Amino acid sequence: MVLAVAMVSGCTTTVQSSGEVRILTGIEMDRITAGSAVAVNEATAHALGAAPQTAVSATTQAYSGSPIAGAPFLNYATSQATASASRGELVQAGLSSQISVDGANGGARIDAAATGTAAGNGTSRAQVSTQTYGISTSRTDLVFGSVSAVACCGHAATAQVKVDSAAGGPCSRELSGTSVSDIPGQVQRTVDIAVVSSALPILDPAQVLVTGAPARISPKY
Repeated sequence: MVLAVAMVSGCTTTVQSSGEVRILTGIEMDRITAGSAVAVNEATAHALGAAPQTAVSATTQAYSGSPIAGAPFLNYATSQATASASRGELVQAGLSSQISVDGANGGARIDAAATGTAAGNGTSRAQVSTQTYGISTSRTDLVFGSVSAVACCGHAATAQVKVDSAAGGPCSRELSGTSVSDIPGQVQRTVDIAVVSSALPILDPAQVLVTGAPARISPKY
């Protein structure tokens, strides 16, 4: 469900299953499910002041099968959302997003939330965004994406990002990185994450490089 106070700009949610594409109703927009692929979005924006501006947009898709001809995907899901508020004495933007994919490899899931708030003299701005994907093949369930929050141009600016993940199956791994930028008057947080659940052992990147490297013979031989 996508909500906004003051003004809403852009909202598209579609689902494809067995080749059918359609625009969902408001009730259906809460949760998109196709097979074992699930995508959920919620974003809000608030601004108080003489000339506040808010905007919210979201795209949520779930596929049972592959959206790409010839690709060996069993399930595919994608979730994108952005919320922003500006030109207010008090502005706030927030979102929550969930993506889950389960293709008999134990499943993988990412739950993300982000908020940004700022108060000032009418030039404050807050924006949150997320973009996540889920893919399952016959051997692997993989979810990955990014979530960020930024607030600026006012005192008491705060930006928070929270990401929870889970993976099952006999072999699983999580890779994540956090970027923090605190400059005068602005706060920004970004988290990039990838979670994989596999039916086969997962090699470290260094092992992959060694395994995939061409064989070399010493000149003395």
